[in-house]
Amino acid sequence: MLKTRRIGSGSRMHGWVAPAFTALTLAVTLAASSCGSSSSGSSSASSSPSSVKGVAQATAAVAAAEKMPAFTAPGAPVDMAKLRGKSVWIITSSLAIPFVASIAHGAQQAAQVAGWNVHLVDGQGVVSNWSKALEEAVAEHAAGVISIAASPEVMKSAMAQARAAGIPVVDVLTADQSSPLVAGTFAHVSISFYHSGQLQADYVIAHSNGNAHVLMFGDNEFPGEVTRIQGMEQQFRSLCPKCTYTFQDTQVGSLTTALPGLTQTLLRRSPDINWVLPTYDAQALYIVPAMKSMGSSAKVVSSDAVPSNLDWVAAQNVEIADVGEPDVWSGWAAVDEMGRALLKMAPVNPNIPLRTFVPTNLSGLSTSNEDQLWGGSYVNAYKHLWGLG
Repeated sequence: MLKTRRIGSGSRMHGWVAPAFTALTLAVTLAASSCGSSSSGSSSASSSPSSVKGVAQATAAVAAAEKMPAFTAPGAPVDMAKLRGKSVWIITSSLAIPFVASIAHGAQQAAQVAGWNVHLVDGQGVVSNWSKALEEAVAEHAAGVISIAASPEVMKSAMAQARAAGIPVVDVLTADQSSPLVAGTFAHVSISFYHSGQLQADYVIAHSNGNAHVLMFGDNEFPGEVTRIQGMEQQFRSLCPKCTYTFQDTQVGSLTTALPGLTQTLLRRSPDINWVLPTYDAQALYIVPAMKSMGSSAKVVSSDAVPSNLDWVAAQNVEIADVGEPDVWSGWAAVDEMGRALLKMAPVNPNIPLRTFVPTNLSGLSTSNEDQLWGGSYVNAYKHLWGLG
């Protein structure tokens, strides 16, 4: 059984309500020892041995990431039959965000297979709504809570209530898989945001032959996005001595109003920029049209694998590559993790894969069909793992 509702009446800007736009820009060279350095010191020629080796390493990483991933069982079997009829709440940051809605859809599918009663909450992008929903889940004696893109970091009071009530919380794609857990959180269901950022940088290094001038957009509201930028930076430093970048922080509440103009300002200020790396696809939705309207020849490599962005990639429409994770698959993984929590099993690494999408591996596919993008084997694999196959 499924119940869905919204909490509160806050505004929605791609989901999250954010503080004011941050206008800090740091222009740095990757040859410098500090990411905050403004030094423009000399760097190795692109034909140097270190550069050639870096391009080769990046090219190999891109080729591997373009392949269809295979399901890897996260751990021991889960006897889901023992949990039939459990009441589980799914709290989302905002169902207006496509990837959040897709994850929630996957979790609903999996919970139905498990025979759970699901209460789905649309947090409408308002942090106080997320906490209120978690408090209500505690009051309603939920068996467990799955939090999708609504970080326990900003719900610590409500998390303490859930912990005191013995209600496990599984968070989905709020932080890097390796990040410490907020007290009361049973497990992350996430990816390595760090590796995701590395793959974005790998594509640029490989396709620029190690000679790129990059504009990177971050968002320090979200720990995972901070980690993704760190992955980009480290990969450029390690593999691309001639690459340079300009970093610009943004916040999601100002994307619509500020990001298009800011993109154009930065590109005009630094006309040598030939690659733009948003930290998530919602940024690219405003960056790409802004670049087109000013006639920029720079290329975009984004992250999240949102269908609209993948359509641009398939058409080579400014955005030419996108690194992402499977949303519906992540929802199934969240239910697997919750099953382990309810059965007092140990948490596991969910093994959520990453894939780099390019025109060649999108050819002939529907970008809205996750089974075509990722393969549908994970559904039957989870059913078998749960004894319900």
